[in-house]
Amino acid sequence: MSARGWLGVLFVLVAAAGAGLAFFRAEGTAPVVIAPASLGVGAAGLDIEIAASDSGSGIRELSAVFSHAGGDREVALQLYPGSWLRGGETGEDRNLAVHLDPKQLGATEGGGFLRINARDWSWRGGFGGNQTRLEVPVTIDLSPPRVSIASGLTYVERGGSGAVAYSVSEPTARDGVQVGERFYRGVPLPGAADPNARIAIFAIATDGPPAPPIRVIAEDAAGNSSSASWSVVLKDRPIQRANITLPPSFLAGKVQELAQQEKLPAGTPIETFQTINSKLRAANEARIRELVVGGSPEKRWNGAFRQLDNSKVTSVFAERRSYFVAGTQVSEATHYGYDLAATANTPITAGNAGRVLYAAPLGIYGNCVLIDHGMGITSLYGHLSRIDVHEGDAVTQGQTLGRSGQTGLAGGDHLHFAILVGDTYVDPVEWWDPKWVATHVEAQLAPPAS
Repeated sequence: MSARGWLGVLFVLVAAAGAGLAFFRAEGTAPVVIAPASLGVGAAGLDIEIAASDSGSGIRELSAVFSHAGGDREVALQLYPGSWLRGGETGEDRNLAVHLDPKQLGATEGGGFLRINARDWSWRGGFGGNQTRLEVPVTIDLSPPRVSIASGLTYVERGGSGAVAYSVSEPTARDGVQVGERFYRGVPLPGAADPNARIAIFAIATDGPPAPPIRVIAEDAAGNSSSASWSVVLKDRPIQRANITLPPSFLAGKVQELAQQEKLPAGTPIETFQTINSKLRAANEARIRELVVGGSPEKRWNGAFRQLDNSKVTSVFAERRSYFVAGTQVSEATHYGYDLAATANTPITAGNAGRVLYAAPLGIYGNCVLIDHGMGITSLYGHLSRIDVHEGDAVTQGQTLGRSGQTGLAGGDHLHFAILVGDTYVDPVEWWDPKWVATHVEAQLAPPAS
């Protein structure tokens, strides 16, 4: 073949390769952008993250512009590596951090838009790339909700409960009582004509700070928040202590049995007890706190709770227990409930009306039932020999839940009974007392006079 012929073949090959490259690099797949459907921005501003990816040629540029009555302003821009020949990283997520500060943006209350643009490394559009544009509605809200407290002077005890009635000026994303670091959510005030009338039942943890600040807080969807305090008198309680000697039969029997059930690592009887009383106990308490989060805001209980009939108290609430073996202390824990003993295999009844939140084995508590009574109140029944209810069942006060036993970490047949407000254990004695329930809780449930 002549030189001209070879040049012709080479030209055809180069042209074919260029056409193939152009076809590949001029792909038409637009970037995929993930962003919120809408945004509410409060006075403190808002941080969001926008994600984008492109399976064809990779993300080249990602930007966000805030548009409102005062004009347009670019709030974020990120350029990503790549080249005209090979493009960028395909399929890799790219994230753009956006901070919206109404003050910096000169934005007043009202509406606007966050305009997001993602561009890839494609040769389409005269090498401008494929583009995806999103327009996210933005509401600027600079006014916090107002809180008005209806309750008067409130007396609470450490390890006890309280209730406060209040109203908010607008629907909130979150409201309730803040006690130190703990939060107790508010719920609609039953029977109130005002949809913004609220009530919160709160607790004072036994292990909380000496004088925790107690305030009603309210936060709107834009993140604006406000708070209000009222007169609260907190009475401390003395710490009750108990020394418990663990007999060899308990360590060799009950402790080893529970360790096998829970598949705990092998160790000496004392080491195994220490693992159960610390790590397993902590895991069980964490699980209980996960469960109570799903409680109903609706009131399901009515009046005082009922102590197990004909039961004798064998251990009280918030008892600080020290465990000994042959005179040496090996572990300690706080007992957050009441131990109630009657005859063996006695029927265990619901302290008040509610819905079964949990009915299954639960580590140290053995066969355990949790009842959601609504408004953040939960009761716990542990060490049952059998369970006669199922998760989701509606129960009435006095209904049989199962039979007493000694499952879990129990040294004899009894019921471990506890009450939680939110995720905090409280003294059941208060909730067993009709006068206390009437004056401290039900009095706050009455809608204010119009």
